[in-house]
Amino acid sequence: MSLSDLVSWSYNIKPWQVAAGPAWAGIQRDRTTLDSATKRFDITAKAEGDAARSPEEFRQMLRTLLADRFQLALHREARDTPVYALVTDKNGPKFRESPPAAKGILRMNGAGRITASGGTMTQLAGWFSNANGVDRPVLDETGLTGRYDFALEWSNPLVGPTDSTAPSIFTALPEQLGLRLEPRRAPVEVFVIDRAEMPSEN
Repeated sequence: MSLSDLVSWSYNIKPWQVAAGPAWAGIQRDRTTLDSATKRFDITAKAEGDAARSPEEFRQMLRTLLADRFQLALHREARDTPVYALVTDKNGPKFRESPPAAKGILRMNGAGRITASGGTMTQLAGWFSNANGVDRPVLDETGLTGRYDFALEWSNPLVGPTDSTAPSIFTALPEQLGLRLEPRRAPVEVFVIDRAEMPSEN
């Protein structure tokens, strides 16, 4: 994994929220392209004590490891950033609320298909914030707070040749789900790497 990947996982943030750092850290320069100088690392670690740890405890341990081995120092700041707001279309959503027993499963394949059982709008926005065919962060502004069943298919340009009959995400969302992506600017929290050093091997 790149240092940017490790920071993203350890702080539970999106890859695009790692906004600056050395060329070798693997920062996403345009949400799809990594610097050619990117270095990748293998980490094998064992936690002492109780094995039944929460994901947040593992994240904290990785943050400690990064500070120790990479001499990592960073800070958070809010930057005014171009985003898309996920909003309901004028005729309202075209999907139904899930039954109470729904397990909250949301699956996606790389070609451009999402199926959800008990999925949330926050999860849907999060998928697109990971750059699945969208060039900006996506914020959930639908006001829909429940869990829903839905399916969405579109042409994802990031996976190479696709079915030419599949619509773009900007066409598919209103047609299939009654949602749309509205361009805006908004303050978004980012993590800026102030210092990082190449670690030595064990």
